[in-house]
Amino acid sequence: MPTPLLVVALTPLVVAYLIAAFRDPLRWVLPPYAASLPFSSLLSVGPEPFGSASSVLGMLLGAALLMQLVTTQRGNPRLSVVVPIWLTFLALTALSFLWTIGRTVTIDGVIVLASLVILFVALALSRFDRIALRRFENAVMAGGLLVVGYGLYQVLFAGGLPTTIGGTARFGDDLLDANNQAAALLLPLVIAAGRSLSGARSSRLLHGAATVLLLLGILLTGSRGGLIASMVAMAAVLALSAGRGALKVAVAAIAALLLVTLLVIRPFGVGDRLFERGESSSGRTDIWTVGLHSCDEYCLFGAGWGTFPLVYKEQLAKVPEAQAGGGRPAYEAHNIYLLALVEVGVLGLALMVLGLGAGLRTALRLPVGLRGPPAAALMGHLVSSFFLSNLEYKFFWAMLAYIVIAESVAVMERSGSRSAAGHPQLSATPVRELAARPA
Repeated sequence: MPTPLLVVALTPLVVAYLIAAFRDPLRWVLPPYAASLPFSSLLSVGPEPFGSASSVLGMLLGAALLMQLVTTQRGNPRLSVVVPIWLTFLALTALSFLWTIGRTVTIDGVIVLASLVILFVALALSRFDRIALRRFENAVMAGGLLVVGYGLYQVLFAGGLPTTIGGTARFGDDLLDANNQAAALLLPLVIAAGRSLSGARSSRLLHGAATVLLLLGILLTGSRGGLIASMVAMAAVLALSAGRGALKVAVAAIAALLLVTLLVIRPFGVGDRLFERGESSSGRTDIWTVGLHSCDEYCLFGAGWGTFPLVYKEQLAKVPEAQAGGGRPAYEAHNIYLLALVEVGVLGLALMVLGLGAGLRTALRLPVGLRGPPAAALMGHLVSSFFLSNLEYKFFWAMLAYIVIAESVAVMERSGSRSAAGHPQLSATPVRELAARPA
């Protein structure tokens, strides 16, 4: 507990920060929020579910953005098509309270999801320029590199990575959990990889080194789904980003060589789990079998948001093949598509797929200078989400927000181009310079 003297000493700093936060949330709140996402409860100021530093910063960011939109009325001139889709999905999860099989878990789940969707919408409605986008990207990369540094510290100086009961040592088990930790590193990975393809030579080398460290972090998690998703994301960012073909080939070759070398040598046990139980799905197929078995009863309208563990417990006794595989009494769906189908029915699954599809379409239609990392991040998450239930994780919504932020920048720059073309007195000013000015 902080002493009264410390509280008194820190109060002016806190007040000054809050004033700055509400004046310019994109400068003072969004970067620390983005950097804190991979750390989960390691940076905690109170009890869960809203006690982590990232949750507190997220609530401050959402409030500051909404206040700015109300008072200045200078938001994004174009509403992204994904916003009404995800708001409708949130409304459906809230309506599932009317027929849920577990009212308490549905209420708790909807509150968490609402906090994430509202922040996502607030970011989508805000006006971004290249400077704000760059700050967000830098913060995302910084958070990813810092958390990988924490994992390396555990390996080298703290006696090794955390070990769950009956499990193997895996990076992230004391943070988001190992599988979600791998997914949380996908966004910083593609941003670093994208920057390694263009710019000054020193910048390319620096971001290439960051890419290597982030790939190492994913390997430290021992997540097979995370490794597959990172390969998809890397392939996508190389294919979709601007850059010389020879440089892309070189980056791909270096990444592949790194992965092969680490998987062969396996220093400090890196990658050991990837070769354990090579034919096993870690219980996922049993979970999916039980979830699909429940469709006769629940998949039309859904059992209620957050109720998959209850459905699994209820249905497990009716699925002998899952029991034979060591079925567990309650578990996550480990697949967001199955999760949506069981909890909010066919309509919920359709809305979720529509939201992800619209996000991918938006990312792919961005200018070539912006397109690579946002599209690659979503592609990687589409793969990782086949093995995870991460709709209630902040890093998932940060990835979706990245797409609408990039879209906002593209809209602003197109507007600047048209203004310059229509006003001869502005035609001598480069569009890039116009776009870099604060909105």
